[in-house]
Formats: sequence, C-alpha cells, structure tokens
Amino acid sequence: MKVLNIVKYYYPSVGGMETYVRQLCSSMPEHGIEPSVLTLNNIVRIKTAWESVDEIPVRRVACQFRLFSQPVSLSFGANMKSLIAEADLVHLHSPFPNAEMLYKYISKPLVVTWCADPANTRWKRLFPLFRPSLIRVLEMARRIVLIGPNLLEHSPTLQAYQQKCDVIPLTYSHVKGSETVSTVRKFNRARPTVLFVGKLRKYKGVEYLIRALQHIPEVRLRIVGNGEELNHLRKITNQLGVESRVTFLVDVPNRHLLAEYMNANIFVLPSIDTSEAFGIVQAEAMSYGLPVVNTNLPSSVPFVSLNGVTGITVPPSDPVALASAIRRLCDEPLFYENCSRNAIQRAKLFTEENMIKKYAAVYRECV
Repeated sequence: MKVLNIVKYYYPSVGGMETYVRQLCSSMPEHGIEPSVLTLNNIVRIKTAWESVDEIPVRRVACQFRLFSQPVSLSFGANMKSLIAEADLVHLHSPFPNAEMLYKYISKPLVVTWCADPANTRWKRLFPLFRPSLIRVLEMARRIVLIGPNLLEHSPTLQAYQQKCDVIPLTYSHVKGSETVSTVRKFNRARPTVLFVGKLRKYKGVEYLIRALQHIPEVRLRIVGNGEELNHLRKITNQLGVESRVTFLVDVPNRHLLAEYMNANIFVLPSIDTSEAFGIVQAEAMSYGLPVVNTNLPSSVPFVSLNGVTGITVPPSDPVALASAIRRLCDEPLFYENCSRNAIQRAKLFTEENMIKKYAAVYRECV
C-alpha cells in the first residue's frame, strides 16, 4: 500500500507535527506500507526538489511568499495532483490551507489527522477563506483522527463528523540510550531549575514564564529552543533584570537534551493559544519524571499532563499563576514526588509503537 502524507513542513524543520509525521513515515515500512511525503520548503524561493529522509521519498515544494505567516506555493497543486495519482491512500495532516483548498485533486481514499480547529488558532483570520474547502475535505475523509479526545468537545467544525472520528495521541521519542533513566524525582531545594523546550514563537507564551520569575526569585530558568521570538525574549529578560537567572540554549542537539531534562526540577509549557495543539514535549519531560506546569487551553495540552496528577494546569497568559504553580511544586515535596511518579506512568500512554499500529489499522480499513 502506498500512502502519500501531505503536511505543511517536514524534517529537518522542527516542531510537533513534523516530529510525529516523521515517526509515522519511518515506521510504516515495517507494516508493509510505503510512505511518501509532500510538503513545503520553509525557506521562501528555494527550488522544488526530491529528497530522501530516513529512506522515505520527500517532495519539498517551493514556497513563493507568506500570507498571515502561512506559506503559499503556486506550484503545490500540480505536485499534489501528480503524486496522488501514484498513491493508494492520501493522509492529510490538518490544518494545512495550501492542501485543503486543493481538495478537488484528492482522488484517492482520504485519512485526515486533525491537530487543531483553525477557527481557534492563529489561522483564524484565514479561516473564512478556506472553511468551505476544509468542510469538503472532512466530508470526503473516510476517517478523521484526533490527536486528543478533548479536541472534539472544543471544535464546532467537527461536530457533524463525530461518527468518523478516532483518537490516536501523538508520541515522544526518547533520546537514544536514555530509555532506562526514568526515576521518581526528589526535589532539589538548593537550586530549583525550571525548563522549557520548544520553538520560540509567540503562541508558546515563554514571555509569561520569564515574567513569572519576578515572583519566584530563587528559581532559575533554562530555555531550550530557537525562533522568531528569541531576541524579543532576551530583551524582556534584560528589562526585568532577571538575566542572571535565565539561560538561552539555541539549537541544542537532540543528544544533549537528556542532560537538560535530568538537571531540571520542573518542566513548564506556558502556551497561550490553541496553536499549541498537543505539546508532546510534555510527555517527553514526564517520561523523565518531571512534573509539568501547563495551561488550560481548549486543545489537547491539558490532556497530556493532568492537573493535580502529573503537575499543575493554570490559566494561559498569567505569570502570577505560573509562579504560584512553580512555587507549590517547590514547597510541597510529597506533592512533587507524587506528580513525578504519576508523570512516569502517564508518559507510557504516548508510545510510538501504539501510535504506529493504530494508524496502520486505520489505513487498511480505509483502503
């Protein structure tokens, strides 16, 4: 069976969607499925070309310009039509307006993975333009896979298609060689360290985490990641006078992440809107025994780490609430250790093997 994955960006571009689609494609040959990828180049005006990533054929199409921060490609349709003709099944990773507006080219059985409702994300300004196309895509789909169960509750767009919906959570991948290091943490009161890992984009809410440091003067923060907000965040750090307690780690190799997780006390995902659809990095942090502070978004973020069980969930865009949650984990060692223990157990729900088997079954059902 030949499956064409259509996704906005693909490895080496870094992000939650890019990571899980790569996991999916690299494991499918073991199940007798031949994956390929159609994607956009995240650098404007680079020529369209074939590549091989993990021995998977990847067609990376040139992007001519951006509209509301979204890439637009004038040649994507021609590439999409020709590659669909060679496939047995199309797997569209949504939202992706470039592809959804070209639904007429989808002539094969269709599976849609639903990561977020565009009406609730930073794409909402674009949504009226491509909503009719997205509705048509959902009507055409044989199965709609949600990355978390609460997406259905918070998505008005999906309500008419509930009978088509399955839930297959995203998964994390351990840093190679670190699979056995998960242990319940004992809190280190001498030097409490908070960790953030992810792209430095506005919706990640890292600014609010930095502002929270004003209320917890004993806490240090390590920010692992890069992105368009980097210089802005450094400026805020200096303005608030907390630069001595904040360390920015840009472009950290994956093999060095283990040390960051093991040396931290608490992981924080302070995202402020549903562009953060899942936050799989939470599960990765939990697998190393880190309690998590996340935000109560109408996405799958609070489904990954549970309030009062594996950490604390707070309102978005609230530095005082973030500081209060971090303070509680610092001041209550029994609660901290219970969260750490529960985090290790819950992280086991988000295994790659489980995700791959479920998607392989969905593919076979749809074809």
